[in-house]
Amino acid sequence: MEKVRSFIAVNLNPKIKEYLASLKDNIDIPESKLKWVEKNNLHITIKFLGYISQKETELIKVELKEISSQHNPFLIKLSSYIGIFPTYKIPRIIWVGIKEGTNELEELYNSIEINLFKKGFPREDKDFSSHITIGRVKFIRDKTNFIQIVKRIKVNILSQEINSIDLMESKLTPNGPIYNITTKFPLLKQ
Repeated sequence: MEKVRSFIAVNLNPKIKEYLASLKDNIDIPESKLKWVEKNNLHITIKFLGYISQKETELIKVELKEISSQHNPFLIKLSSYIGIFPTYKIPRIIWVGIKEGTNELEELYNSIEINLFKKGFPREDKDFSSHITIGRVKFIRDKTNFIQIVKRIKVNILSQEINSIDLMESKLTPNGPIYNITTKFPLLKQ
């Protein structure tokens, strides 16, 4: 039986995706290799599931339907700076944080972690961090210059209402991953 690489995400509106994709124009670093996330792939990951079977997918859908019915839509706002994981000394991931809506995102994450763990899915081994990955660092010769450039960038504090959590499929290709929404789960607290 074929397994599908999947994750649970909050997707972003076209305006935010367009803006975040444009940030790479401000990060031009000589002698570096950076891989930018495709505009259409920008999102907030809630939980990475890995390769899951059709049976596991159906189980997750039941849980996500239940979870989404217990949460209201909410507003997120981008933070005004760009961050680096794991540290500035060892830059691997370039990201934009969430300034407002982090509590709601964390509540969704906790509900998903608890419910899926009860159904036999492993827990995450790190704390939840509400962020949007915009790029990955493959190589940088001058880290000091890179850090100065990144710290100078001020991110516009755009906002968006979050109305759903989405079960996503991730197909890995030589040109990068292709993400598709498998199922949308509207946030509909009664």
